[in-house]
Amino acid sequence: MMKAIYAFFLLFSTVLFAQNISIRASVKDAQTQEPLIAASIGVQNSGLGTITNEEGLFQLSAPKSSVIVLTYLGYKTLMIPAIEFTDDVKSMALEPSEEKLEEVIVTKTPLHEYLLDVFKVSKARFNKPILLHTYYREFVKSNGKHVKFSDGLLDYHVSGTTKKTKSELVIPQNRSFFLSNDEDDEDSRSLVNIQTAISRSYDFGYFIETLLDDDHYEDYEFMLKSKKDNSGTELYTVYFEPLTSIEKPLFKGWVTFDPKTKLIYEIETFMAPSHQQYARTINFLIGKASILDTKYKVAFKLVNNNYLMYYSNRYGKVRIWNKKLNYLEECRSDLIVTNFEKDQPYDKKSVYKKKRLYDKPTNYTDKFWQKNNAIVLTAEEEKVISSLEKEAVIAPKSE
Repeated sequence: MMKAIYAFFLLFSTVLFAQNISIRASVKDAQTQEPLIAASIGVQNSGLGTITNEEGLFQLSAPKSSVIVLTYLGYKTLMIPAIEFTDDVKSMALEPSEEKLEEVIVTKTPLHEYLLDVFKVSKARFNKPILLHTYYREFVKSNGKHVKFSDGLLDYHVSGTTKKTKSELVIPQNRSFFLSNDEDDEDSRSLVNIQTAISRSYDFGYFIETLLDDDHYEDYEFMLKSKKDNSGTELYTVYFEPLTSIEKPLFKGWVTFDPKTKLIYEIETFMAPSHQQYARTINFLIGKASILDTKYKVAFKLVNNNYLMYYSNRYGKVRIWNKKLNYLEECRSDLIVTNFEKDQPYDKKSVYKKKRLYDKPTNYTDKFWQKNNAIVLTAEEEKVISSLEKEAVIAPKSE
């Protein structure tokens, strides 16, 4: 009898130990009290994670016994036992790292070649094969009005070599809402290809093609700076901006990495305001288009010796016109890795091959956007989605 009771106690303890709790909290700068956007929220020794939204809020489902880790470049890491979170929204503040002055670093190797080597090392370090569980969302505006929204749980089965990344996409749940009377217009009014969301970030092709190849690097000025905090942690950042004499639509931004391992932690690039005036007009069958602005941010991290992307954000602004139409399209998308694991066998028939979520009928079994460590929607975003859902000309269908 005592053995049975003891066995039951062990079973009950195991279940209790593994029990998950829902955490909802906000993160801000300890000095300015401003919200920290896209701060990395993870579970220690686990692939579980999410990011903060534009208001600094996040939601996370984690084991009750776990430790929550908050990180943000330039700030001290904060670690809090999950048990300390209550049903109320907990407010947390990250302290800026006490950094020494930035130092300009001079290298014998030209900086564009040095940066190419950093890309090469990081590219070879990504763990493959791997299954990345992600949450994706996209907002599209036309002439200042929201006309599209889509989001979903996207599973990327990532494989390939150190030189080339491949991925196959399976979508367990998704939803889409859009306003349009012209079905032929739907595909053209979405600027992000979800098929290449991982491979493009892992191969760094976008950055190399627009910044570092032989046709472009001479258009830019590069500067390498070092920052070291009081704990001795050092990071390098390569800043780049276009030469003022070059009349092309060029970019500005930076790449931050560990100088010892040459692993990249963050890349941010955007069209230089000084060079937006040189936006080119592209002719196509039904009219013309001009890319007025683009922004791209991608962040990476090491988790239990696994090097992977955990967040990417894209924004594009395009003017499209012909004799009948003239409209300004804006697209913003976010992709976060909510968990990862060793790749598992999957049904090849379930692989989604189209470029956009709008081509896939809405299909969900629960409110996944409120779970699964998805990005917390702001009140304004909730209002936009609700409005699109009610007004959609083409109603979303269930599979």
